[in-house]
Amino acid sequence: MTEPIVSLTNPEFTENPVCAYARLREQAPLVRIGFPGGPRVWLITRNEEVKAALSDPRLVVDYSNVPGHQGPSVADQMVAALDLPDEFVPYVAANMMLKDGKDHARQRRLVTPAFTVRRMKALRTRIEEISAEFLDALALKGSGDLIEEYSSPLTGTVICELIGIDKADQPQVRQWMNEYTAPDADIAASGHSMIEHVKDLIVRRRAEPAQDMVTALVQARDTDGDRLSEEEIVSVVLTVINNGHHSTSHFIPNAVLALFDNPDQLALLRAQPEALPHAIGELMRIANPVPTAGPRYATEDMEFAGVQISKGDALTGSYLSANYDPRVFADPERCDVERVLPRGQGHLSYGAGPHYCPGAALAQLEAEIALDHLLLKRDTLEVTVGRDQLRYTEATPGGARLLNALPVRL
Repeated sequence: MTEPIVSLTNPEFTENPVCAYARLREQAPLVRIGFPGGPRVWLITRNEEVKAALSDPRLVVDYSNVPGHQGPSVADQMVAALDLPDEFVPYVAANMMLKDGKDHARQRRLVTPAFTVRRMKALRTRIEEISAEFLDALALKGSGDLIEEYSSPLTGTVICELIGIDKADQPQVRQWMNEYTAPDADIAASGHSMIEHVKDLIVRRRAEPAQDMVTALVQARDTDGDRLSEEEIVSVVLTVINNGHHSTSHFIPNAVLALFDNPDQLALLRAQPEALPHAIGELMRIANPVPTAGPRYATEDMEFAGVQISKGDALTGSYLSANYDPRVFADPERCDVERVLPRGQGHLSYGAGPHYCPGAALAQLEAEIALDHLLLKRDTLEVTVGRDQLRYTEATPGGARLLNALPVRL
């Protein structure tokens, strides 16, 4: 076969992705996809199969763990397409998300204390204060962009404080954060500045510990006394910024739109605000801006979901397709904030298996507070443009689909 069966650059995947992925899901649990001039991979379309792949030890995220591997991996090709300077290489190599087995477990064991449930609970009051500050400023103006003036500075500030960025430096650091996803930004320049800032912060926290994530990472050691290297700490911080800031800052406006599209569900939450924490799961299912998992590679010839996979083949799971799978979610295109699922079933927006998002509790907390402040404690928020006027940026085919702006009036 010389051509991929499906190209995610087809307009249907941007114009109506839910229907486009539904077509693939009913076609087969695995579908061969490809990109112009790029590799072909297997797209996993169904919920149970995506979940199984994320936990299957025969599938690895580090291509070098495939016996006899040759050439660059899909992830390598994606990084190469960014044309980043050589100084970024050590931090990409240290990325916990690109490691398997003992290497991944070691880093995760040292990182998770920064995201304990107790630590997240302690953040609630502070996140509520930050949310109120930005929302009050937007309300004083009367109108503005919900992303630029509320959700992005909210999640950016929370991440800055969690990391340990000094207050005076936070506006500049938030600007660097946002440049990661800006279409015309100099990613290399902002990335270099961010790396140097974090390296300086590591030096200062070694000398003067504080109650922040960088201090926790600097002080972390496992039972053998092993510590994280500087490259690993910088890589963790960059991963938290990229995954913890952007995904939640764009989930919030997506969730607002979902509730406005389903006024009966918004009315239910306003009548029963105590139901909001449970409702976040349903909103994460339908409003997650990250549609696919990172690639996995088969370490051996194998059968998966009834399909013969060759050693070295790349597979990626579609979160979007899995989250709308009618095999798990009855009437999946309906937003049901009271939806109850059997134990072990649910949305996959945080992933599954060994690489399950360590920051899931933080994302859940931020989303709960934001929607409470925007829609439950107030009832005046209005979107001032029609849905046909909203524009999205998709960094890569099948990649994160980010709303450019959401004009609102309070």
